[in-house]
Amino acid sequence: MVLGDPLPPSFWSRLTRGGDDDCWVWAGNFDGRGYGTFYIAGNSRRAHRLIYEEIVGPIPVGLTIDHLCRNRGCVNPRHLEPVTNRENT
Repeated sequence: MVLGDPLPPSFWSRLTRGGDDDCWVWAGNFDGRGYGTFYIAGNSRRAHRLIYEEIVGPIPVGLTIDHLCRNRGCVNPRHLEPVTNRENT
């Protein structure tokens, strides 16, 4: 698997997907800050960033992903928005 390839079934099996407007809860590993992580292409990546890139598209340079629902374990792309670091804090 290489970055840019579709996310593997093992990624999708680690989330509990509710309705479109519900949080999709990550059921895999988490980092020390409470964000879901997934090992891909030899690196540990944050699950919400991977799913955003898979479903929505690239994260613009200089922006970070904000959880509109305030749930760091959520990977629902409808709850994720690219913002500046300043706006995210």
